[in-house]
Amino acid sequence: MNSGREKLSSSKAGAPIKLAIIGCGAVTELSHLPAAAKVWNLQVTVLVDKNRSRAEALGRQYGVPHVAEDYTQVWDKVDAAIVALPHCLHAPVSIDLLAHGVHVLVEKPMALSGAECDAIIQAAEQGRTVLAVGLMRRFQRSAQFTKAILDTDWLGHIESFDVQEGFVYNWPVASDFFFRKEAAGGGVLIDTGAHTLDTLLWWLGDSASLEYFDDNYGGVEADCELRLVMKCGATGIVKLSRTHNLRGTAIIRGTRATLEVSLHSNQVKLRPTGMAFDVVGHVLPDWPQAQREQSYVDLISAQLTDWLNAIRSGHSPAVPGVEGRRSVELIEACYAQRKPLVLPWMAPGMMRSSAAIGEVAR
Repeated sequence: MNSGREKLSSSKAGAPIKLAIIGCGAVTELSHLPAAAKVWNLQVTVLVDKNRSRAEALGRQYGVPHVAEDYTQVWDKVDAAIVALPHCLHAPVSIDLLAHGVHVLVEKPMALSGAECDAIIQAAEQGRTVLAVGLMRRFQRSAQFTKAILDTDWLGHIESFDVQEGFVYNWPVASDFFFRKEAAGGGVLIDTGAHTLDTLLWWLGDSASLEYFDDNYGGVEADCELRLVMKCGATGIVKLSRTHNLRGTAIIRGTRATLEVSLHSNQVKLRPTGMAFDVVGHVLPDWPQAQREQSYVDLISAQLTDWLNAIRSGHSPAVPGVEGRRSVELIEACYAQRKPLVLPWMAPGMMRSSAAIGEVAR
């Protein structure tokens, strides 16, 4: 069985990388296919989905020549694959592909547990394949700016943070897996939270202790709250919601200044300590005619380009498996010590009965 490196080197020099997209849900339709169309020297050659008619329709729309219902039918025909399946399938499918010499970009969350992440990482090492995790916010300029500011200690010692991300759920799902615990692994924490927590851990480092609260009383959580103490000494809170709109920013308070950064745009706001005014602006790259904002497709295109460059060069991608594992490990720890979230309309008696239901569900 050829390794990923051997498979690629045996193909014609300079030829496009042949890509399979496994899973034809909304993220593939709205993000992966439009993003792949913008990436140089990449050819989407096959779409894989059990719903063959959906795969065929997307194939016609984007000029993809082949479709299949089973990913095992294509791993000897492609160089790389995006795994965009229900969360519960990320680990087994990624491991299988990597072991057969196919480079993998697996959607977030990387898997449902730290142990599953470790198995994926091991499969990539054994198959000499390049593994990347679909945490595309690492390519958002405001996030990169924040990382640079924190790494240079410009804000001073970081004392606290306040992160809020939420909206009335409006993702145009193609299936119901997001709302089934056995398929999704959880609700808003493992979905939106995979991005939010990855960004926070990238900026501030690992957590030292946590308290976690959510409204899961038998299904998947729609609202949750996470209280963290980081190893760097900062303390803070993360709030996530699928039921109401939250401000969508991270506020990071240091001894020298406070930075508020948008989680969905390139806008940042800075207030030096002791000052009564803010500096507000957008993070722009150093080239003429640059767009102020990056779309979801722009971010995924940037991640695809980074991953493909890693495949060609043998270097690590910007978000390798060891980085994708970090947010999964934190999410796993949250679910293991879940407490019921106090909701404004709940009387004390309701809280007690809800807590009991939650214990049974867990």
